[in-house]
Amino acid sequence: MTAQIARIAIQSLDRDVIALDADASNSSLKRQVPDALLVSGSNASEMVGNIEQEIVEHALTLGRSIVIDTGNGTDRLSRKWFLSESMDKLLIERGMQVVAITVVDSSLDSAAHVMETIDSLTAAQHILIKNLGHTPGGVGEKAFAPLFENEEFKRYADLVQVIEMPPLADVVTLDGLGARLHDIANNTCPVQLNPFVETRTRSWLSLVIAKFQETLTK
Repeated sequence: MTAQIARIAIQSLDRDVIALDADASNSSLKRQVPDALLVSGSNASEMVGNIEQEIVEHALTLGRSIVIDTGNGTDRLSRKWFLSESMDKLLIERGMQVVAITVVDSSLDSAAHVMETIDSLTAAQHILIKNLGHTPGGVGEKAFAPLFENEEFKRYADLVQVIEMPPLADVVTLDGLGARLHDIANNTCPVQLNPFVETRTRSWLSLVIAKFQETLTK
């Protein structure tokens, strides 16, 4: 979902943007965004090599913005690639804006992921997404308190921009109907939604997209 919102937010800034689904374990972005490019490869290592080629073709050559969803399948190797030769710095020197968006829930595994990403992309802008929809028992913000009070994690969190993503109330309903967020945002949704679901979803999109745009343009 985060990659979808990032793409919508960048498009709303009048930028030419494509989405790359490079999640070797679960190609959810391609299912949600049919025009996303599915990065090929027989394994995660091969996929990361192909991501490099897509960056050269679309970002460096054509000047397009790219949203890359690495997911669990290629995440570790993607971080390793950026760390090698300081690839984020290399891209920035060539006029690219490099933004790493990392979703955190209230788990320690999630915290480790955040810290590893920040360590791997030292020159990039980092955005940390507090996904309130993934908290146990719907306790929301309170679930994150122990994590953000952890001294080591807090040092990292203080270095980045944090966005709170509230739960999307009708996510199950939308998925069951095949209603996609980008279609709703662009007024091209082929599915007839009841007015309550549509209103809640549009309000959620307006709130979250505005947060992304504000952070991306800082």
